[in-house]
Amino acid sequence: MNEKVTIAIEKREEMNGSVGKKLRKIGYIPGAINRKGLESVSVKIKKDELMKNIFKYGKNYLFTLDLEGQESYAAMIKEMQYSPIKGEFLNVVFQQVSVTEPIKFNLNIKVIGKEAIELKNLHFVQQMDKILVTGLPQDIPDSLEIDVTDLNLNDKICIGDIKFPKGIESEIEADKIVLVINETRLDDTITEDVSDDKTPKAV
Repeated sequence: MNEKVTIAIEKREEMNGSVGKKLRKIGYIPGAINRKGLESVSVKIKKDELMKNIFKYGKNYLFTLDLEGQESYAAMIKEMQYSPIKGEFLNVVFQQVSVTEPIKFNLNIKVIGKEAIELKNLHFVQQMDKILVTGLPQDIPDSLEIDVTDLNLNDKICIGDIKFPKGIESEIEADKIVLVINETRLDDTITEDVSDDKTPKAV
């Protein structure tokens, strides 16, 4: 089970855009805690503390939110919103969860070993970037690592080939393909070299 990590939060009134802007100027992020069957709780959080904990523990971590010493919530980050133009962190939404009830969660895939297959003039085509899993909130990792180091041409990894952490089960059929190893063609290399588009792509 993950260690207990507490983040201090404070109450805030319902806000409009100008209030949110003022909060961000003084180092706070406006947020909300969604609760099943209940009204959401409007809060504000110090940006530095929130980002420090996300950097250390990941976005999927089960945090304890301490509301001014009066109430606490076991919650996970549901959504983080950014300005599409400036990329400024605008607000965060938490989801209150029970540590005794399994939840469904889309787990990000992190592929490692890319350099090793590139040395073989190979590359991988990723057909999934997330996997729907079920597990207790405190058991869900920040991402799921898939190692392609030892794979060769035409090898593939299916859901059934993945070793999931203890307590985590996939909600996707075992024969679904996650990624396939293909041969790198000369035109693939040329396209990558001359492209000005720096957006991450499947390689």
